[in-house]
Amino acid sequence: MNKRQFINTAAASMLAMGVLAIAPAAHAESMGKCFGVAKAGQNDCAGLSGLHSCKGTSTVNYNPGDFAVKPTGTCEKLGGLNMEQAKAILKNPDEVKAFEAKMAKHDMS
Repeated sequence: MNKRQFINTAAASMLAMGVLAIAPAAHAESMGKCFGVAKAGQNDCAGLSGLHSCKGTSTVNYNPGDFAVKPTGTCEKLGGLNMEQAKAILKNPDEVKAFEAKMAKHDMS
């Protein structure tokens, strides 16, 4: 391979890598936080309830304070909540228990 071919191949590879690096950013825009759909240990990051601060550390199924990142538009189909709805439910322990029980009944796994 001569020097010119090498440079062309290297430039094409770098260009392709740049295009691939942009793809996850575009994908991330079509995702959103869906509260109340995460099972124990399957939450994404810290929850609203303050019970934990790390991904995968929730101990309760379907806690409205915990979220999982889902494709935009699927949260409502799953019975999940947006952040405002989750904050409202978290103010009342009876509502939290009722929500968790409702989600457990609809669990298809």
